[in-house]
Amino acid sequence: MQSNQVMPRDRSYWIAAIVSLFVLGLLALTVSLTSKIEEKSLPFDARYFVEQPAAGLESLNEQSVLALDDNLWQSFEKENLGLSERVHWIKLQTETLLVDEQYLFELNYGLLDNADVWVYAHHMSEDGSARYEQIATYSVGDTQSFYFRPIQHEQFLFPVYAETTHVTLLLKLYGEGPIKAPLRLWEKSDFIEYSGSHKLFMGLFFGYMIAMALSNLFIYATTRNPIFAVYTAYVLSIGMVAVTLHGMGFRYLWPDNIWFQERAIAFFACSTLILIITFSIQVLDLKNNSIRAFKLLKLVRYVFYALFVASFVMPYSLLLTSVLVMIACTTPVILVSSLSLAIKGNLIARYFSGAWAALLMSGIALAFENFGLYELPMDSSYLLMVGAITETLLLALALAISFSTQYKEAEEARALAVENERQAMAAKDELLQVQQESQQALEYSVEERTLELEIAMRELSEVNQELERLSAIDPLTGLMNRRYFDKRLLAETRRSRREQRILSLAMLDIDFFKKINDEHGHLAGDECLKVFASTLQENIKRPSDIICRYGGEEFVVILPATDLEGAHKLMERVRSALEQTSVNFEGKRISMTVSIGLSSKVMSNDDEQAALLAFADKLLYQAKESGRNQVIAQAYSA
Repeated sequence: MQSNQVMPRDRSYWIAAIVSLFVLGLLALTVSLTSKIEEKSLPFDARYFVEQPAAGLESLNEQSVLALDDNLWQSFEKENLGLSERVHWIKLQTETLLVDEQYLFELNYGLLDNADVWVYAHHMSEDGSARYEQIATYSVGDTQSFYFRPIQHEQFLFPVYAETTHVTLLLKLYGEGPIKAPLRLWEKSDFIEYSGSHKLFMGLFFGYMIAMALSNLFIYATTRNPIFAVYTAYVLSIGMVAVTLHGMGFRYLWPDNIWFQERAIAFFACSTLILIITFSIQVLDLKNNSIRAFKLLKLVRYVFYALFVASFVMPYSLLLTSVLVMIACTTPVILVSSLSLAIKGNLIARYFSGAWAALLMSGIALAFENFGLYELPMDSSYLLMVGAITETLLLALALAISFSTQYKEAEEARALAVENERQAMAAKDELLQVQQESQQALEYSVEERTLELEIAMRELSEVNQELERLSAIDPLTGLMNRRYFDKRLLAETRRSRREQRILSLAMLDIDFFKKINDEHGHLAGDECLKVFASTLQENIKRPSDIICRYGGEEFVVILPATDLEGAHKLMERVRSALEQTSVNFEGKRISMTVSIGLSSKVMSNDDEQAALLAFADKLLYQAKESGRNQVIAQAYSA
């Protein structure tokens, strides 16, 4: 990816304004849904009680709980009671129901492990004491099959038949995950109205995510650029997080798989973070732009790989805590990395930073709510979906800018080629005109003019050849440069395919070269590069072999008509020669070693040149990771 993308400031402002209005519209819709809940749901008084094992109350049943003194109950002021393995009792009382009417009681948290519900008709005796007459009892939770629910719905819904205006509901909540109890009491018609608005929002969310996934999948199918495949998988993964949070997965996809329902949220959260870290590394080109962030995010990705595997066996409460902590720690790392690049002028990083800022706020808010540290003014799952939509929109915009920039550069290159051709044609026309004028002059003048033109053309050709030669040479090492390498590799690929002769390719990287620069200075590093280039030229002498500086401390060698064994011996000789060579710089002796990745193949098409180069680069990194100062050689097979 390029780091110098440019967009007119006015256009950037317009994009920022449109995205902001879009996000504000989504937030307004979520606030509207929340306000509709408060407006349409029926009022009730709720209090809760937490069993304390140390007090000997761990064996309480519903009757003993109802008989508890009122002083033991706490006011139920927030829906999220935090991560706890203790049993939580909630007593909900209402005095406004209509007799002989059917109501719906909603427990709007589909990931709750266990919930036992008792419905009582609440009668007051003449002496002022309360008498409870049981109407119904239910036992639900995602530790039971979905089909055991009294009403087949994503969330927990219970029918409540009002035999009197005074109804009491008693809930027993327990499990390994967060104890969340968003409680609502509805009239049927009001619930249907709210449910329609809720499903509209969910439809917009999933429709948007599916559209983004399909569009990028189609782009991947046409371009074969893996970054679009990664982005598609990320969009689908974060969509599955929302599916799980809202109970739709348990209802439609795995209604009888209790084991997977318990671990689905951690499973999809880990896969989402693995994919977005991979996407971040690629789209921001962190390997070249920020090596520290690249290494840190690779380490974090390994942690998520471990959590992904552990999600099959780790206790749910420990797994959920680990995932939430890692999410809260990972998003700032990616945000800081993209911000540092954005400050340097990388336009893609600017939109990337905006995307991660949106997801960071929603992700941290969700983590805080699951830990019971903060109560959001809206459903946290809605906020997560708004953050996800905003992030995927800005990430898609970053991708679009990247490819727009590449297209613009290609157009500029074509325009330059057309201009060069026009100038060449103009020069040719001018030459013809000169020849025509010369033919009308005396024979001696014609011959003299022709001779002068021939001399000028020859000198111009020599100058052009010299310029082309100089443009293909690396000024520091005197070797051929990356531009020359790209042309020559294509030519040798075609020759290998045409003649069915093997082509070997080696990637070489000086070990710990950054350390040499840090300890001895960049001038010492330049001297080391020159010595290494000289070592290559001394050991690789065939005229057909091509030695090029690929970039930085990386070099590449093209070995036509050389099998893997012969190429391996040659690279081992280079490695050994460099190991025995030291650089004298300002009275200090600097030793160097080199890691080499080597591969070979009889080429079958032009596209295989990139694959062969990528495979040699992969072998180079294997040599680095295996201890450096070695050659790893392997034949490439598509």
